[in-house]
Amino acid sequence: MASRLWPVFRFFIKAGLAGGSVYFVYDQGLLGPSYQGQAALLRAQEAIPVTFSRYTDLLSKHMGIRLELPSTPHFNINLRDSWNSGINSLMDTLSTAPSTIKAYSREAWNYLKGQK
Repeated sequence: MASRLWPVFRFFIKAGLAGGSVYFVYDQGLLGPSYQGQAALLRAQEAIPVTFSRYTDLLSKHMGIRLELPSTPHFNINLRDSWNSGINSLMDTLSTAPSTIKAYSREAWNYLKGQK
C-alpha cells in the first residue's frame, strides 16, 4: 500500500515546492515590472549579509565554525535600462526579420539559379 502511495506523495511534495517557489517569486516582485525587480534586488542585498552573519554566529557558537561572507560586488548599471535595451534590440530584430529573410532568400535563389 505504501509503495503505491509514495509516487502520489512525491508528486504533491514537488507540486507544493514548485507552487511555493512561484508564489515566493511573485510575492517578491520578480515577475512584475523591472522597477519591482530592482527593488527586490536591493532588498536582497540588504538582507542577505545580515542573515548570513546571524547564522554564522550560531554555527560558531555551537560548532566552532566561523564563515565569512565575501564583499558584495557593486554594479553601476540600471537594471531597468538594461532590460529595456534588451527588449528594444529584440523587437528591432523581430521587426526587421521579414525584410532580412526576404533579402537572404533572394540572394539564395540567385545563387541557386547561377549553379545550373
